[in-house]
Amino acid sequence: MVYRIKVETLTIDSFKPYGDVVQLEGNKNIVIANQGTAKRVNHIAKLENRRLASGPALQSAKPNMCIFSSAPRPTSGGQFEVKLLERHPYSSQVFMPIFQHGVKGVDPDAPCYLVIVAENGPDDKPDLKTIRAFAANSTQGINYKANSWHSPMVTIGQRVNFMVLVWENGVALQDCEEAPISPVVVDLTPSFKNLRESKL
Repeated sequence: MVYRIKVETLTIDSFKPYGDVVQLEGNKNIVIANQGTAKRVNHIAKLENRRLASGPALQSAKPNMCIFSSAPRPTSGGQFEVKLLERHPYSSQVFMPIFQHGVKGVDPDAPCYLVIVAENGPDDKPDLKTIRAFAANSTQGINYKANSWHSPMVTIGQRVNFMVLVWENGVALQDCEEAPISPVVVDLTPSFKNLRESKL
């Protein structure tokens, strides 16, 4: 069975079941800082590390702040197909786009990456009846809740660099669990304009 879904606009409220949207606009707890020259949003995301200490089953984890440079994914006919979701059972995961100075023709308000998420099903696998896709721009970061099913990063039309923060211990299934799924076709129009045509 092939599931078909449309892209939604990424907002703080729409993404709450899966985590946090990291952005300045729309936040209610903005304070003025840095001698009046900056806006600051406190506690913009809930960071989770569920492996604080080592035990018989779990090894303790350390924060890993890294750079993630994601090449654009191929699309076909204004669509993107996803066949796999993943989750980080014991850690939240933050992706924050890094603005690329000197890149011409890049509109910071135009969507540049796709956020695909699903709730956990009764079989402890992604529930495809709940799968959703959101269009995110370069002023928006995301923070996935621990144990939240999501697609590996999908950038559309251009390479995007991200700052990533996740807690890891080097044990593969504790750090990241993957689940193959029935194909889900995401309709990217009209949100995304700059599409790379290729076979799905």
